[in-house]
Amino acid sequence: MKNKLMRDICQVADRHVRSANVVFVLILAAVLLAQMVLGIGCPIHFITGINCPGCGMSRALFRVLQLDFAGAFLFHPLWWLLPVWALFWFFRESTRISRRTYDGFLWCFAILFLAVYLFRLLDPANSLVRAAPREGLILRLITRVWNR
Repeated sequence: MKNKLMRDICQVADRHVRSANVVFVLILAAVLLAQMVLGIGCPIHFITGINCPGCGMSRALFRVLQLDFAGAFLFHPLWWLLPVWALFWFFRESTRISRRTYDGFLWCFAILFLAVYLFRLLDPANSLVRAAPREGLILRLITRVWNR
């Protein structure tokens, strides 16, 4: 009886995980389609007017594919952490990398990412990462509603 109940619970959970993955893929596809059709670059910048910590990462990785490493560092200096993280993620379930090591790497990754983001955001000479909330959709909508 317990085994059948556990099996049923696992099947229901598996179905929900699959449907959540489908929903995630559909949302991602909608965002990418909106970007292509509407010409929106970064959805976070479009909505808030503030660049996200990963700003320039895609362009940096495209530069790496073209073997332009100097250009990649200009777009995002932490581009090299993504392949390292991918290796850690791939081996996280194996016995080669402990959970503690994986978590430690993630914390270091997050702290380094935040430090670089704040430096880039506060650097007045940096034209790639900037905070311009007046350009964001949210503030523009609030301003329109407020001025009516």
